[in-house]
Amino acid sequence: MNSNFKYYSLISSGSWVPENLPENEEKANTTYKIIITDLVLRALIGIHPHEKDKRQKILINILINAPHNFNKNIEDINEVVSYEHIVNDIKSFVKKGHVGLLENLAESIVEICFFDKRVLDVRVKIEKLEVFKETKSVGIEIYKTKNYSSDSSKKKILKLKKK
Repeated sequence: MNSNFKYYSLISSGSWVPENLPENEEKANTTYKIIITDLVLRALIGIHPHEKDKRQKILINILINAPHNFNKNIEDINEVVSYEHIVNDIKSFVKKGHVGLLENLAESIVEICFFDKRVLDVRVKIEKLEVFKETKSVGIEIYKTKNYSSDSSKKKILKLKKK
């Protein structure tokens, strides 16, 4: 007899967790989000001549996904992905000089986030706030997973951190 049925194992997406599930297995499949909302900076950004010597206001929003494998009984910043370090590194990078495209700035921000090996994926949205008087903002958004982070990216970020 030929069967056209496939059998799948299903796990409920509800809140029930089996009582006999070891704590470390439960955490291995759990993630948490690091949220950086409405970081406003003045940046040298753009391809036009007037954008190369005058800073303009940009708005940055970042959503980072990381594994939830920290111990709730330990109050140590090293146990989590630090939004403080990420924000400070972005501010330092933006202060360094001119970037032509928002897309390139977003890629650099992703690399900064991936500097922490625990980061699984990153969503970055950057908006220019002063381009057109008829709009509140114009901008871009990118999403990258850890698979796209390369060794050359890490070397670039190490150079950034040393300066």
